[in-house]
Amino acid sequence: MSTEASLTALERSVFYRGLAEAFRSPSGGTNVLDESWIPAPSPNAKTEFLEAFEPSVSKTACSLYESAHSSRDQTALFEELIRWYDHFGLQRKAKAELPDHISVELEFMHFLCYREHLSEGDEAALGALRRAQKDFLNNHLHPLSISILGYSQSFANRFKVLCGNCEQFLREHTLVLDNG
Repeated sequence: MSTEASLTALERSVFYRGLAEAFRSPSGGTNVLDESWIPAPSPNAKTEFLEAFEPSVSKTACSLYESAHSSRDQTALFEELIRWYDHFGLQRKAKAELPDHISVELEFMHFLCYREHLSEGDEAALGALRRAQKDFLNNHLHPLSISILGYSQSFANRFKVLCGNCEQFLREHTLVLDNG
């Protein structure tokens, strides 16, 4: 994978989609990302995923929900996230993951980057989309990723690498947005 600064909006979109898939499923993300960024799942991927990310299964597990890493009121957090998604025309399905799950937030960034790709040449739209990406990264996704990374030393290799590379990618994308 190239460094974030050299990626196009479409490539960032694909990368965000792969990260979302990897945080949603024990074997997700392998069809989108190369093994240098997310290693292939082991035969024990499901158990390793639960031990890493399901606090009801393991005392060392880390929740993938922003509300578990934030001091904010959960209702206020959900309302803010839903406003973000609604603003861009996205609606939550009845049985969908909660709005503060890292995979949902990564999917949202996938969507924003894809919209950026479609808006190339429209400077007003590009500016608005980049500001939205920067605000969402700074206020939600990047702090969540940093917090999850803090738990990752006890994770199986695939998920330790996933957490580290996710945080690195978000940090680099934030820097690109800050300098762009």
